[in-house]
Amino acid sequence: MRRPAPKSLAEIRHPGPKAADRRPFIPCAAEAVSFEIASDRPLLEALGHWAEAEGIDSAILNLGGVALAPFDYVMPDRAIDDRHAAWYSDTRSCEKARLEEAVAVFGWRDGGWFAHIHAFWLEGGQKRLGHLLPDTLTLATTSTLTGYGLKGARFEAAFDPETEFTLFRVKETVSRHSGLPINALIATLAPFEDIHQSVESLAATLGTPAYEVMGLGSFAGASFHDTASMTGLISEILLRPGAGSPEGKGLSIPVRCVDLDGNYHQGTVLAGQAPTLVTCELLIRSEDSSP
Repeated sequence: MRRPAPKSLAEIRHPGPKAADRRPFIPCAAEAVSFEIASDRPLLEALGHWAEAEGIDSAILNLGGVALAPFDYVMPDRAIDDRHAAWYSDTRSCEKARLEEAVAVFGWRDGGWFAHIHAFWLEGGQKRLGHLLPDTLTLATTSTLTGYGLKGARFEAAFDPETEFTLFRVKETVSRHSGLPINALIATLAPFEDIHQSVESLAATLGTPAYEVMGLGSFAGASFHDTASMTGLISEILLRPGAGSPEGKGLSIPVRCVDLDGNYHQGTVLAGQAPTLVTCELLIRSEDSSP
């Protein structure tokens, strides 16, 4: 039995104590990567072999353009109990798809490599945006993946007392990669932290006005510069290519979103108008350090 959807931010209740640090972050070294994964190979296995070979602690990858064999996914939905603010839909299956846009946060969970992936694709001419189940993903064709490999920090799943979800948290790994130039940070946002204001604040620690942002997460509603607001307060989101402050000209965060009723939204968020629902996982990388 699903609980009724919240109608205002005041109705959203997370069960545990509020985390003291609402925007935890770890500085790190982020290096642009581009590598090929063969078709018919499980994605998680392939990414794990790549990371081990390259000495990567974690990664944020762009999966746009990747063609997948049949896979499973879930979408945002109402909570199924009185302990969570939201939940997932029942598992859905897709016969195959070419991902139009997708972000993978690659890290560690339960002693092995894991990926948190949000993707947008077309299925039978219909829009889809969902949380892909990584254990079900196999590439349909050989594909080149791009993004950033991280050293000195990683995303590692842990139980979050505030939301009672197991979520990616940021963890320092400098003991393995001491002395590397720091040009980026990874961060997570706690519930109700505004993504625009948070990115601006976090980016200031890098000491440069020019930076890019990659990531994904969930919003409790959002308003946009260029389109109608998302009034559904349970959603999944991914940051689109181009998010950041290119050439120091000011922060822009274009996103794709789907709410709990399956409504799709695409726009550039207004500052102070895109609060986090459960979490957002972000990489902020200085453009001044581009190779």
